[in-house]
Order: sequence, then structure tokens, then C-alpha cells
Amino acid sequence: MRVDDIREPVVAGSFYPAEPDVLRQDIQRYLDAAKPPVAPEHVIGLISPHAGYQYSGGTAAFGYKLLQGKTYKRVIVFALSHRADFRGASVFPGKGFKTPLGVVPVDTEVVKKLHEASPFITHNLLAEQMEHSLEVQVPFLQCVLKDFLLIPVLIRDQDLSTCQKIVDLLLKVLPGDARRDTLVVGSTDLYHGSSYKECVRMDTRLADTLILFDEERFEDEMARDEIMACGPASIMSTTLLSRAFGAHKISLLHLTNSQDVTGYRSDYVVGYLSAVLY
Repeated sequence: MRVDDIREPVVAGSFYPAEPDVLRQDIQRYLDAAKPPVAPEHVIGLISPHAGYQYSGGTAAFGYKLLQGKTYKRVIVFALSHRADFRGASVFPGKGFKTPLGVVPVDTEVVKKLHEASPFITHNLLAEQMEHSLEVQVPFLQCVLKDFLLIPVLIRDQDLSTCQKIVDLLLKVLPGDARRDTLVVGSTDLYHGSSYKECVRMDTRLADTLILFDEERFEDEMARDEIMACGPASIMSTTLLSRAFGAHKISLLHLTNSQDVTGYRSDYVVGYLSAVLY
């Protein structure tokens, strides 16, 4: 693979360790400590946080622990583009996605078909160069799964209509048996703000709304500022596609926030959630 075919890591050494051995040890420590309250036989989707591992790695591990011993042909990750602005979805068209743990091959066949199917699917180089929300999911996947193909999907517009268009395009180009061997991951953090009390209240409500498996209600509550997530499109895309793959239930695995994790009551707090769709 040529170097320019590979998406290089941009937050190794900041959001997670750049040294492979240290990174594996940290992830294993999080996995060992995680005690998921449910253990579905077939996991179809996960909702997972995307902050630095020292803040949200423990919560992410609740979902990823459920994947140990399981096999998937491909993993689709929906994640927020925090900084780059574009319509539709930005999907990396190269051959591999690199972390300190090695290169994960991209599902180039499906990605090529996606780009050919609609101008709604683009590749925004600026998004690739600046974004952490998708990248931080990959080392966890590398540690809990064997070989898999990655479909990395960055989304800027956070509305349900955009999510439905992206999911419809994926369903159009994915092979017919994809529902049996594809994992879906939605990457998002929750409340961002200055009130610990509001963080707990709003994140608890979001969790209660999420498990209803109702994207229209979720979007409505987001619009009315009753719940908060930086990547609602990651959540809604994951629920939409997971339902198409046969999921009919969502269970909360873990809910916390940066102040509870660090024990430090600062003037800013971010919420983290892990959930499973099955």
C-alpha cells in the first residue's frame, strides 16, 4: 500500500497513547474493569464515546467488551466531523486506516460503490486531517476483534434526514448478507457545559430516550434542547442501520461524565455513554 493510501493517525499521543504496548495495556485495563449489565449473543451496534481515553475509555470498554470472541467481516463507524463543513458524508476512499496498533484495511469495494452511488458521499481531506471522533474507536476495535474491514463515515449535518440518506445509500451498496456479519458503531459524547447537575439530568434523559429506539422523538428532544449530544447523527445513523440489520432493542451499558471520572469538580463537564443494539 502506498503511503498516500493510508489515513495516518492524528491524535495518537494525545487522545490515546502513541506507544503500541502502552496502548494495548491501557485498553486491556479498561476492558478488564468493565462489567456490562447485559451480554447479547449477537451484537449489531454500539454507541460509544470519543473523548480522550483517560476520560471516556472506561465507558467505551463496556461496549467493546461485548465484542470479545466475536467475528465481523466489516465495521461501519459513524462519527461527527467537529470542524470541517460539508454536506452528506465524508468517507475515506483509501486502502487503510492506521493507528499505533497497525493498519486496518478499508472495505474499498463498498466505499467505491458508495462514492459512485451519489454526490452525497464525498471525501473531505480537511475532516480527515483534523478529526478524532472516528479514530479513537479504531484501537478498541483492533484489540477486541480479529481481522475486519472498516467503513469510516464522517457526518457534519446532524439531522435525521441526512442520516436516513446515508443509511439508505449504505443499504443500497452493501452485499445482501451484510446484516449477518457487519457491526455498526456510533461515536458521540453527550452533554458539554458548565453544570454538573444539568449534565447528569440531561444525560439520564438522553439514555431514557435512546432505549425507546425512536429516531423522530430523539431528534425532537434534541431540537428542544431537552437532551444534548455532540454527534446525534452518529446515534441516529446507528439506530437506523442497526434496525435494518435486525436489531430491535437498545440497552444502556454505562453512563458517566468527566467530573465523575476524574473526581475533579471543574467549571466544565462532558457526558459519556455506552449502549448496545441487538
